[in-house]
Amino acid sequence: MAAEVRGFERFGEKPEVSSDIVDTSMVYRWKTPLMLKELTFSIRDCVGCDLCQICPWEAISEGPIVEAAAGRIRDAPLIMIDEDKCCFCGICETVCIFNSISLKINGTPASELYCRLRGEHSIDREKCIPCLLCSKLCPREAISARVEVEKKEKLVKYLGEGEAEGEISIDEDKCCFCGLCELLCDAIKIFWTEPKPPDFKPAITIRVDDDSCDYCGLCEKVCPVDAIKVECISTPPREIREPKVSGEIEVDDKKCVDCGLCALKCPVEAIRVEKPLRGEVALKRIERCDPVGCHNCFNICPVKAIYPTGKEDKVAVVDEVCVYCGACENACPEDVIEVTRLGYNLVYPRTPLPWAQGRTKAVSKLIAGEKPPPSLLEARVLSPSIPEYFSLPEKLPKTPKVSQQAREEALRRLKLLYVSLNEKKLRLLLAFGDVDGAVEALAKELRKAYRHP
Repeated sequence: MAAEVRGFERFGEKPEVSSDIVDTSMVYRWKTPLMLKELTFSIRDCVGCDLCQICPWEAISEGPIVEAAAGRIRDAPLIMIDEDKCCFCGICETVCIFNSISLKINGTPASELYCRLRGEHSIDREKCIPCLLCSKLCPREAISARVEVEKKEKLVKYLGEGEAEGEISIDEDKCCFCGLCELLCDAIKIFWTEPKPPDFKPAITIRVDDDSCDYCGLCEKVCPVDAIKVECISTPPREIREPKVSGEIEVDDKKCVDCGLCALKCPVEAIRVEKPLRGEVALKRIERCDPVGCHNCFNICPVKAIYPTGKEDKVAVVDEVCVYCGACENACPEDVIEVTRLGYNLVYPRTPLPWAQGRTKAVSKLIAGEKPPPSLLEARVLSPSIPEYFSLPEKLPKTPKVSQQAREEALRRLKLLYVSLNEKKLRLLLAFGDVDGAVEALAKELRKAYRHP
């Protein structure tokens, strides 16, 4: 820092700040004769959580999250970065668990210099089979599975003529849909589907073609949960070799947010996950929730942890999977959802810098604290009926006397209105033609301003 200050004195220059759009990212640059910082914000990877809004300089504000979650706006940035306020400290990158913000200092990734809010995961290679289950389940598409199972036709050799007879049954309540039996034998068919909460079942059902099955029993041997039972009643002479499963599971750390779904469902408990955040989700004012007409929280959740119940409680959260990022809270137009963070996990570089403790204090702001009470007032957009033509009275009323206090209050409110109208989010909504959203955003800003003069 001292060298940086001396550099300013020597060159007599202030940092040069610029911004640019590169593909689907905003790139902000902070340049001095001695240092170059590049902050990249990926619009595509941002999920609309409020983690980065712990910015000590208040350089980051909410974008049109409600409108984007509702599908009224597409490809809009869900946060706004004010380059005039930003000092490129990188705390936003420290807490971004979705890797949508990255910082480089003289070409070196800040993640190599600073601590980061991160989860942790590990795979026990000795326990791992491997199978397809975790790759089918992952809501972030962060897991890829390379699984090789030798086909049944190569493992079973018939020494005489005839047909096998027997019975085969699959207990679908026990089946974890790992996919090994389908890879092994063409007589087995799994009907895959998108996993959905609360059970995250990756398939609709599993079926066996009885005409193709020869009751060799190999599928029973590869099943990790003993869901398949085979009874061979009669068969021609044959030789059956043991099935072998090989392969590898790989995790893309840039996509993975350590939600823990893979560990929760792994049939052999080969995966261990430590979440980046611990917390709880409360559903307040549930009478306002309309899960039929509004899907905002379902649409925006990055790990698909919230779902409609179809019952009186309306919606529920799978706590074992939720990462407590807060995106659902920000996307709810009725303030039904409240996310409270109770703990976090920081990952430090091998050689932490001296100011690591200061960053730890900044991250601690994410932990539960006091929040302002909800407003007792609700904003409504009024459309008064105004006649097209009207006439002035013959005698105009006298101008009422206004006290100095009332005048000052009126000026204060006009200033608040002026500031609110200059909010980037409001201007973005107007640019996209979402007048209703702009009015709602303006009303929300004014309510906050009036509560905290």
